[in-house]
Amino acid sequence: MAELSALPPVDKWQILDALTAAAEEFELNHRTLSVLRALISFLPQRDIHPERNSTIVFPSNRSLSERLHGMPESTLRRHLARLVDLGIVSRHDSANRKRFSRRGSAMAYGFDLSPLAVHARHICELANTAAAEALHRQNLRDEINSLRRDLLEHGLTVQDELLLNCQRHLRRKLAVATLQELRDQLAQKLETVSQPVTTSPKMSSTDKQNERHIQTEIKSYFDSEENENDEEIPHRSPPEPALIEILESCREYKNYFPEQPRSWSDLYAMVSRLVPMIGIETPVYLQAQRMMGSETAASTILCMLERLHLIRNPGGYLRRLSQRAADGRFSLEPMLHALRKGPELSADNSLKMTRAPAM
Repeated sequence: MAELSALPPVDKWQILDALTAAAEEFELNHRTLSVLRALISFLPQRDIHPERNSTIVFPSNRSLSERLHGMPESTLRRHLARLVDLGIVSRHDSANRKRFSRRGSAMAYGFDLSPLAVHARHICELANTAAAEALHRQNLRDEINSLRRDLLEHGLTVQDELLLNCQRHLRRKLAVATLQELRDQLAQKLETVSQPVTTSPKMSSTDKQNERHIQTEIKSYFDSEENENDEEIPHRSPPEPALIEILESCREYKNYFPEQPRSWSDLYAMVSRLVPMIGIETPVYLQAQRMMGSETAASTILCMLERLHLIRNPGGYLRRLSQRAADGRFSLEPMLHALRKGPELSADNSLKMTRAPAM
């Protein structure tokens, strides 16, 4: 007990962010983390103390289910058991296993959050390691994509065996060693095919056709975001959205965070906690920030949250939007317009909703 008393308390949201970053090391999925977030939200103070049974929350399963937007109690119990098995929280049960606090007494029965403070140092170390590895992995992916573009500019086609293999691999989450091997193969190929470029004074119509940019059709979950002729969109950066405009168009976030952000920094902090809750990996969101800019990326997450029930794979959808932004073919305004407009009436006066294609 003396050793535990010597440990400092931790901020409940900061340790949750660190645990989210290290989720893969603990084999935690986003739903289990959502249950932990709901438990922490019942703690009135911000600090979690390391002394055993010092930080106990005692919500009923019904209260937890309501805060988790109707999660079935059988599913809730499974995720609670997972948190206990991992030692992230511990049970402090009463004789009848009810959760309650006695009035006028410090005695309470429920879930003890003190293990989060006890293991805070270990959790933060794993989170820092995971963040560094994710950044290294993303840098390797960026190098690979750059090498692919260089190879295409040197005359290789998208049907080249190495480029096809590269495209198949990049759809999955790869180990650092695999990414390094793939990068080295592309670099060696580029060194082989690199030759001085000779230009002809006259070009045939066939050459002109070969120069056209090959695109993959991206179906959007927002009606007004689609363009009939997507090949001729000029490359330009749209103006950043105003914060008040984002918050007026997107209100679903209040089910997770009732307090409205007062600044962009507040919004960044809120979205960073929201991203893993809706099934988006942190590296995917970091890539979106690089491609779109921090303000547009955070605003895009709020827009996606409005129609999350239509999006089968939020992470894959955000990756596609990031690629559109990298190509200069993404604007947030059509998404906001679609949200403000809401469902449209079709010719037979029935509601027309955007259907989500399989990702």
